[in-house]
Amino acid sequence: MDKEKNKIKKTKIKIKADTLIEKKLVLKKNYLVNEKKDILVLKQTVNDNQKKIITKINKSNLHLVSSNIMRFGVKNKEKNNEILKISQISKSLGGKPILKNISFSLNSGQILGLLGPNGAGKSTLFNLIVGKIFPDRGKIILNNEIINELPIHKRALQGISLLEQHKGLFGNMTAYENLYAILELYIKDKNKIESKIFQLLSYFGLQYLADVKANNMSGGEYKKISTLQRICNKNIKILLLDEPMAALDPLSISSIKKFILELREMGLSVIITDHNFFAIQDILDHCIVIRDGNIMVEGSPKIIMKDEKAIKYYLGSGFKI
Repeated sequence: MDKEKNKIKKTKIKIKADTLIEKKLVLKKNYLVNEKKDILVLKQTVNDNQKKIITKINKSNLHLVSSNIMRFGVKNKEKNNEILKISQISKSLGGKPILKNISFSLNSGQILGLLGPNGAGKSTLFNLIVGKIFPDRGKIILNNEIINELPIHKRALQGISLLEQHKGLFGNMTAYENLYAILELYIKDKNKIESKIFQLLSYFGLQYLADVKANNMSGGEYKKISTLQRICNKNIKILLLDEPMAALDPLSISSIKKFILELREMGLSVIITDHNFFAIQDILDHCIVIRDGNIMVEGSPKIIMKDEKAIKYYLGSGFKI
C-alpha cells in the first residue's frame, strides 16, 4: 500500500517538472527553467528528498545554483561604515570654476541624493567620482584609499559603477544578451553565467524580459535591466545613478524607487543625482544640495524641506510642507 502511494507522489512530481521543462523561461516556486530546458534549483530551498526526486527526473539537466544573487561585500548592520569620502574637491572646466571645495561622505548601504538645479555641478561631481575627469584639488577616497589618479576602468574594478541618463543597453540585444555581455568578463563558465542571469532576473521579477530586446522595453523596464547590467560588476560597492527618474511615468517612477530600495537591502551603496527632489525624496537617507558649485545645505530630506535657502533657491518659494 505504501509503495503504491509513493508511486503516485513521484508521478505527480514528475508531471509537474515535465510541465516546467516545456516552457522557455519560468519561475515557479523553487525552480528556474532556462531556454535550454535545464532545471536550475536554488540550493537553500531544496531538501535532500526533493533533490533525489528531481535528479531521477532529469539527471543530465539538473544544475544546483547558489541562492546568493549578488555579493556587495556589505551587510546592512555595517551601514555606518564610511565607504566613500569626498574631501575639499575643486574643479574648473574651461577656466570656469564648477565645483568649489566640496566635501561629503557616503556610508555603506546608504542612498545619498546629490541634488540641485541644472548646471549646479552634479554631473561634474559624478564624472570626478567615476574617473572620467580628475580634480584640481582635494581627495577622492574609496575604502580608505586615495583614488584621484586611478583611471575609470580601475575604479570600476574597485567597485564603482555609473548608469548615465541617456546610456544603457545594446538596443538590438535581449536582456539576457546584455547581461551575458558583462558577466562573461568575470565568469568563464557558461553555465554559471546563465545561472547568474536567471537568478538576477527572477529575484527582481524580470524573468519575462529575458528574450525581449532592449529597444522593445518600456522606459522602466529598460532602466531596471540597465541597472542590473551595472551591478554585474563583480566588485560592485557603489552605484551612481544619473537622473534615473527622467522621462518616466509616475507608475514607472514608483517601480524604480522600489527597485533601488531592494538594491540597498542587498547592501549596495547608491548615489542618485537629480534636479527633481520630489521624485526621489522618499527613498533618500541623506541629501546634499549643490548651488553654483558649493554645498548649500545637507541633511535628511526633512531638513532639506525646512531649510530656508533650499526653499528659496531650489525647492521654490511656493513650496509648502
